[in-house]
Amino acid sequence: MMTSTNIEICYVLDFRKLPEIPVNCKRIYFGHETCEKLLPAIDEIGNLLETAEKRRIGLTFVTPFLTERGMDKVLCFLEQLKTITADAIEVVTSDWGLLHWLAFNNDVGTPVAGRFITGQQLDFRITEAGRLSKEMAHHVSSCTLLKDKTLEMLRTMNVNRFEISNVFQQITINCDKKYHFSLHVPYVQLTIFRTCPENLDFNCLKKTCNAKNCSHYRQKWQCRPTQRNIYCLDNALYYSNPDFERQLKLNDKIDRIVCHELMFCSPTI
Repeated sequence: MMTSTNIEICYVLDFRKLPEIPVNCKRIYFGHETCEKLLPAIDEIGNLLETAEKRRIGLTFVTPFLTERGMDKVLCFLEQLKTITADAIEVVTSDWGLLHWLAFNNDVGTPVAGRFITGQQLDFRITEAGRLSKEMAHHVSSCTLLKDKTLEMLRTMNVNRFEISNVFQQITINCDKKYHFSLHVPYVQLTIFRTCPENLDFNCLKKTCNAKNCSHYRQKWQCRPTQRNIYCLDNALYYSNPDFERQLKLNDKIDRIVCHELMFCSPTI
């Protein structure tokens, strides 16, 4: 990984099968980005918290869109976490309700805008559709959340960091230097399902969902028109783009790389 020394290297860890934390890791992302049913309990991440404290590694708790039940679960978790960790953690969310709650409870965690509300154009077919007009190229490279009025509101909510995906097109970030960006690599989220797909053609959805049955559903398909692989992890679809050096050269506001290391089964055509 050829990155500047001022780039913070972070890793996303799945509490269901915690791997060894790399030596160059400066921050751990834990939780679940797309499914509230797969958020951990305090007793499930005890070893992770202990390792982070010993090695002085920063902690970022990642949350998905939330129902009322999911919100209660997250708030209970954060209150418990506050009694265990001495330092305030980051809380990544794409849920406006949780962002609002964190704005008035800033002793629990620092709010961070998640990938699904930054408003990137995620479809990989954009770059394969031929030459785009100047206006369209600007549109697909921009994040719709990064508007003056929205940024002003988020600033009052103590939000100054945004999570973004390493999409194929150039990422254009037009905002003040006081805002910071975390680039997730190599997997770019395409969409989220309400529940996990159980079979290969998505005709059947599971009636129940928990950490045990979801942990086995890491599959890979091929988008036939483009011959590009699409990956299914739990209740979301992704594609891979490991080349991120270009985005770092073009955007000095990206000061963090968030590495996802996922294992998928063989392609199904």
